[in-house]
Amino acid sequence: MSLQISKIVLYNRLGELRELSFALGRLNIITGASKTGKSAIVDIVDYCTGRGECLVADGKIRDNVAWYGVLFQMGEGQIFVARRNPAVGEKTNPDVYLERGSSITLPALNDLVKNTTVDALEKFLGAAIGISENEHRPTGFTRPPLEANFRHALLFCIQDQNDIDSKQRLFHRQGEDFISTAIKDTLPYFLGAFDEEHLLKQSHLDQAKRELRILERQVRDSEVVDNNTFPRARALMDEAKGVGLIDDRTTTTTYEATLEALTRVATHSTLRDEMVIADENEILASLRAERQGLRNELEQVNAEIRSTRNFTTESNGYEREAKEQRARLSSVGLVHGDGPNTECPVCKSHLPQPMPTATQINQALQTLSLQLQTVEAENPRLLQRLASLEREAALIQERLQENQQRIATRVRENEMLKSQQDTYVLQARTLGKITQYIESVNTSEMSASLRTQVELARSRVAVLEQELDPEAVRERLDTFLNFIGRYMTDYSDRLDLEHRGSQLRLDIRSLTVIADTLNGPVPLFRMGSGENWVGYHVLAHLALHKWFRQKNRPVPGFLFLDQPSQAHYPPEKDAEGAIDALTNEDQTAVTELFQLMHDAALEIAPNLQVIVMDHADLKRDWFAQAVTERWRGNSKLIPESWYQGG
Repeated sequence: MSLQISKIVLYNRLGELRELSFALGRLNIITGASKTGKSAIVDIVDYCTGRGECLVADGKIRDNVAWYGVLFQMGEGQIFVARRNPAVGEKTNPDVYLERGSSITLPALNDLVKNTTVDALEKFLGAAIGISENEHRPTGFTRPPLEANFRHALLFCIQDQNDIDSKQRLFHRQGEDFISTAIKDTLPYFLGAFDEEHLLKQSHLDQAKRELRILERQVRDSEVVDNNTFPRARALMDEAKGVGLIDDRTTTTTYEATLEALTRVATHSTLRDEMVIADENEILASLRAERQGLRNELEQVNAEIRSTRNFTTESNGYEREAKEQRARLSSVGLVHGDGPNTECPVCKSHLPQPMPTATQINQALQTLSLQLQTVEAENPRLLQRLASLEREAALIQERLQENQQRIATRVRENEMLKSQQDTYVLQARTLGKITQYIESVNTSEMSASLRTQVELARSRVAVLEQELDPEAVRERLDTFLNFIGRYMTDYSDRLDLEHRGSQLRLDIRSLTVIADTLNGPVPLFRMGSGENWVGYHVLAHLALHKWFRQKNRPVPGFLFLDQPSQAHYPPEKDAEGAIDALTNEDQTAVTELFQLMHDAALEIAPNLQVIVMDHADLKRDWFAQAVTERWRGNSKLIPESWYQGG
C-alpha cells in the first residue's frame, strides 16, 4: 500500500472544476506543447503537500485558479487536500482543506474552507505514509538532530525539468540551503538502515546512560570519607548551629558523635510552614488602597468646606450692602405723597431728568427688606453645615492616622516574618546538605551494593551500544546501497549511456551517481552530455523507488519526471510530439528511455506510479495507453473558457 495520485483538481473562481485523472500503479504520460502547463503539475502537488511557497508560475494558472487540489489514493482509502491560491503579490496562503474517507466526492468550491494548518497537514501526511518517530543524530553533535518528515520523503519523488538534466544535483532541491544536508541525514531512515526498533533501543540507551551517571555520582559521594578530623561533618555541625537546627551548647569530639547529632537533626527536625508570608503584599496593598480612598474622601470634604466658606463670605457681604441700601431708601418716609417726578420733592426745584416716585422707592425698599430677611434666615444654616463638614474632616483625619499606624505596624511585622522566613530557608538548605551527607556516608554494605549496580548499568550500556553500533548501521546501509546500485546497473543496460556496463552505485555522502570503471570511479558531474545526466537521474530514481517499495518504506509511491527527453527532443524541435525528424540515434534514445520507465513501472506495479510530462508523443501502443492528457492546440491545463469571454 503506497500513496499515489488519483486526481489533480483545479477550481476557478466561479466554482468550475478542471480534473486530471491518473491511473494507479503504472506509467502516466502528459504530452503536449510548450506553455500548456505541464511543468506546473509538479508545483501544484508540491504546494498542496505543504510547500511554504506556491511556485506555480504567474500567468493564466495563477490568474484563473482559486484553489488547487490533489486526491490521493492510499490503499482502500482516499485523502483529498486543497490549498487556496495566493492572492496577487503574495507567495503563499494558509488556507488548507483536508478530507479523508473511503470514497471521496470532490467538494464544491463553497465547501472549501480552512479546516487545518500547513504544519498539521504535513504531520498528517507523514503519519498516513507510515513515517514513525525517528531522529538522526549527527556524529560529533555538529548540528541539531533532525527528524525525517513527509517533506523530506517528497524530495525523492520529484525530478522537475531543472533537476533531471543536472550533472551537479541528483535530487530535487539539492542545491538549496540545508536541503542537501537534510537528504543525507534522512535517506538512511527512508532506506531502512535504522528503523523504529533502532530508535527504541536508542531511547533505552539514553535512559541507561542517565541511570549510570546517577549511580556513578552516588559511588563518588559514598567514597569521599572524612579523615581523622572529619572536616565535612564538623562544617555541617557548625552550619546547623548557625541556623538554629542544633543548640549552640552542643559539643562533639568524635566522628561517631558528630554523625549521631547530624542524623538526629535529619530525622527529627521539622520546618514550620505557617511562617511563610503568603499575603503580606495583599494586606499592605489593601491598607494603602484604603489610605488613598481616605485621602480622596478628605479632599472632597475640604473642597466642600472651601465652597461653603466662600458662599458664607459672599452672603455676608451681600447682607451688609443690602442693609446700607435699605438705610438710604428709608429716607423716603420723609416725603408724603407723590409729586411731579420732574421736581425735587424736598426743595421743589425743577429736575432735568425724571426721578422715581416715592411709591416706587417704597416698593424697592420692601423688596430689599424681604431679601435681607431671607439672607439673615439662611446664615445660621450655612454655619451649621460648615460645622458639620469640619467635624467630618476631623473624623477622616483620625481614620488616616489610624490607617498610617496600621501600615507601619504591618511593615514591621512583615520584616520580622521575612527575617524568620529567611532563617527557615537557610535551615531547609542546611538540612538538605546534612541529609545528603548522611545518605552518602560510606558503609561497606552500601558501597558494595552501589558498585554492583554500577557494573550492571555499565554492562547494560555496553550491550545497547553494541546493538546500536554505528559501524553496524553503516554496514547495513552499505548493503542496501549495493542492492540499489545493482538495480541501477541493470537499468543502465537498457540505455545507451556512457560507462554502460560499469558497476553503478549511489554515493550518499556526495549525493551523486558513481560509475566504477577500470580506470577508477567516475561521478556524475564528470560524465559528459545531457543524455547521460538525464539517463542516470531516471535510472537512479527508479532504482530507489524499487527499493522503497520492496521494503515498504514510508515514501510516497509516485515519481514525477519532467521533460526526460529534453536532451534529444528539446522544445524547439517539437513537431506535434512526433520524433520522426530526429536522428536515428536520438529516436532510439528517446524510445529506450520511455520504454525503461514503462517497464520499471510494470515491474514494481501496483506500488509505483510514474508520472511523466514531456513533448514527445511516441507512436507505440504501450505509449498511447500510458497517455492521460494530450495538450496541443486548444487543449491545455487551464481551459480557454476560464479566461476568454468570461
